[in-house]
Amino acid sequence: MFLKLTHFLIFQFCKIITRYKNISDINHFDFNTFPSSEIELKKHVENGIFRNSNVNKNIQELKIRGNENVILSISSFSWLFLFSALNTHSTRKNTEYLFKKSKISNFNFNYPDWKMDISGYRLLALSLNNPFLRLTNLFSNKKKMAKFIYMHVLYLSICKMFLSTGLLRLRINMGIFFSSFLLKERFLKRNRILKDILNDLDKIFSNIDKIRNSSDLLEILFFMNRIIKFSSTSDFSNGRLDKKIKLFLNIICPLIRGLSIGNNLLVRSHYSSGCSIYCDLEKELSDAETSDFSIMKNPNGFIRIKSGHLTFLFDEKKDLEFQYTNDFMCSGFSFELASNNNTIMQNNSSFYCHIGKSDQILFLRNQMNTLGLSVENNNSNIFDLKSKIVEVSHHRDFKNDYIEAEKIISFDKKLVFYKRKISISFSGREIIGKELISLNQTAEKSHFFYLPFHIHPEIELWKSDQLGNFLLKSKNNEIWRFETDQTNAVLEDYDFLDPLSLEIKNAYRIVFFNNFHQKLTTFNWKLYL
Repeated sequence: MFLKLTHFLIFQFCKIITRYKNISDINHFDFNTFPSSEIELKKHVENGIFRNSNVNKNIQELKIRGNENVILSISSFSWLFLFSALNTHSTRKNTEYLFKKSKISNFNFNYPDWKMDISGYRLLALSLNNPFLRLTNLFSNKKKMAKFIYMHVLYLSICKMFLSTGLLRLRINMGIFFSSFLLKERFLKRNRILKDILNDLDKIFSNIDKIRNSSDLLEILFFMNRIIKFSSTSDFSNGRLDKKIKLFLNIICPLIRGLSIGNNLLVRSHYSSGCSIYCDLEKELSDAETSDFSIMKNPNGFIRIKSGHLTFLFDEKKDLEFQYTNDFMCSGFSFELASNNNTIMQNNSSFYCHIGKSDQILFLRNQMNTLGLSVENNNSNIFDLKSKIVEVSHHRDFKNDYIEAEKIISFDKKLVFYKRKISISFSGREIIGKELISLNQTAEKSHFFYLPFHIHPEIELWKSDQLGNFLLKSKNNEIWRFETDQTNAVLEDYDFLDPLSLEIKNAYRIVFFNNFHQKLTTFNWKLYL
């Protein structure tokens, strides 16, 4: 309540000031199309985005027709990033419709619409989509639009005083920075804003190893690339700001390359999209003016192994304390796999993305290539599930890379000890795995565990004649064989959330399972070309 009241008072103060400001017409500045035009949501827009679409007026969100699991936030103007990339007559009309429907431009205060994160995204959308907006009728009243943008700048300039650091503050400063190209510079001194941005980046990079969301890192790279692209020599003053940006680029580029699994995708961990919908990974890396083209081998808690055409990323994040979870799939020990830039396995976990929060939109469980539990409990209120990773080690000999990891899972006063051992040949043509699951005491037969291997939807998968054997075919016609000693291994459907298109795609997973009526179970498997 106090936060809402504070924001309301700041908003009213900014509103009064803007009445007495002589704000000039918005200057024209040519930004590149933002985001990438290769967005599969395009077909939903072309098929009529508003036909039978569901609008939640309380939270200003619109569910897209044809994919009810994708939500556009009306108040944040995040849909501008999608529409501006398409830039058709239909999208321009849709933009005018949504802009008016949001009623934000009437300067009426509504706390959810004027939260700092929503307002920051809205200012970024307005600033970075200026060429697209000029093609609509929204800029017919330039003074009103300039006042609207200046209102955001003033409001967010005060709000950010309550933020010490973080990506949210960086987004706000970036929105203010890009707005300076639209308003006359006497209102906004870009050199001063750049120093504030560098201060944000300095604090973020001091803890860069703690950022687990790979799409956040790509977003930071996107911002830095545009700082260099749109700034003038005078903005960088005596050259120190320019050198500092390039220093940050030399830190983040090897990190992002280390998290890349090929084909414009990044590794997906808990709350990570694997790619930002508005960024082209390879283009952003090539646009970066960096002198360091190396690839970080162990980036941010992931073990990266490159053998032949094979790219393997293993999540080695360690938790010193037990971590509580809301579902029955523990977050560690997952891995992702690609061959010749074709993804074979990629974790399907809930993630944050620019358009919305998919973990709130979708009812997909955190389906990752690691151990899951299925427990029938009559009294779910007292059920307690938590886990921690005990040890992860990586070593090699003259033939293979080896990864060994151990995790403890606690549930219903029982302990599960899970060990995963994986060896990867230097040729990149064979992966051998061994899974050991032991229990400190036997449990009811209704309690069982399962070990899924989520196959990417672009991979063709079918079960061979032999029990426990499967064939996988990639887009470039590579044939992989998956063998296991488990005769009860099954193929199951699952929903894969595509990190680029936000489409839910049908895919298959190979699943091992067993009851907890025995104290030790061993699964052996092999994937080879």
